[in-house]
Amino acid sequence: MNVRQIQSLPLRNYDRLPVKKKQTGFVRLAVLMLMAASLIYGTYIVLASVKVSADAQQPQIRSAVGDNCVDDFRGITKPGSIIDSWSCNGSHAQAWSFTSGKIELDGKYCVSEIGSKALLENCLANKNQQWLRDGVGLQNLADNKCLSLPDGKTKVQLIVANCNLTSVNESWTPDRWPGKPLAEISSPQCTQTNLRQKVVCIAEQQWLAWQTEPKLHQVLLSDYTDGNAYEEWCADFVSYVYKQAGYPFSGGERGNGGWDEYNANNIQYMGFTYHSADSGYIPQPGDIAYFNYNGGHVEIVVSGGQHPTFIYGDSGTVDPYSGNGDMAENQLTSDGSLGQLMYYLSPTSA
Repeated sequence: MNVRQIQSLPLRNYDRLPVKKKQTGFVRLAVLMLMAASLIYGTYIVLASVKVSADAQQPQIRSAVGDNCVDDFRGITKPGSIIDSWSCNGSHAQAWSFTSGKIELDGKYCVSEIGSKALLENCLANKNQQWLRDGVGLQNLADNKCLSLPDGKTKVQLIVANCNLTSVNESWTPDRWPGKPLAEISSPQCTQTNLRQKVVCIAEQQWLAWQTEPKLHQVLLSDYTDGNAYEEWCADFVSYVYKQAGYPFSGGERGNGGWDEYNANNIQYMGFTYHSADSGYIPQPGDIAYFNYNGGHVEIVVSGGQHPTFIYGDSGTVDPYSGNGDMAENQLTSDGSLGQLMYYLSPTSA
């Protein structure tokens, strides 16, 4: 019954009794309450639409299967809650970001590998919450398995499965900032005062750019080598990352301010603390690892511990887009007769 219907009701006999004024006051009160309720509901709808619009500005991690995003099931943020995929809708439950190796919501909840499931947990320094962008996949460092849709199904709990990075079920693409290549995308971790966090963030940022923007390889290489011609660029990459993190080398071999070092053997003299591989030192994120491959070789530690993960320029593999070396990541500390890890270098200012 609407307001017009209420006002046009025919008067009955009891309406002529002395209580008529009270009854009329009641009707007016009902009308006012109905109008207030309509106003409140309208305000709620407007505010809700503003909230969704605001949330839609936040990064989402999209699946390559349909238009589906990593989703916090029903918005529940209790440890152990389900992580699923759902139609991308810009809601807060889908405002996940991939930041410094973690899939985060609100900076305090993380996607964790628990058994073969992906669950929401409070963010901790646990390896089962550490992920590495590998191709278009997200690989967990606890056992090198990948975030996946179970049998390609959406709107069900996500799983962690053996990586098959050609599978569409394991393809996740973070939304990009409009008009900017991935190499220019920054995250809060990349601007932290902690040097190690910045080094790791920038190295992973470059890895993501390299994996998802092959047509930019020549541009990226030019950044690492400061525009120089073909060369083995593992040390160039390390010096570039440290320069971007605000810790430029002061004794590089090129006349460009001294930051660009392309001789891997010389990086140990650039202001680092030396740790022999057999010293028992546990590597930390942001360290540099030196290997005795032919001519020397350096890599950046992006995940520390007993089984560290490295990102590096690999001149032993040819990149078809640039004709130069490829970028790589792995946990390899020995390659048999080809060479092995010799020492770690940790930044003295960290």
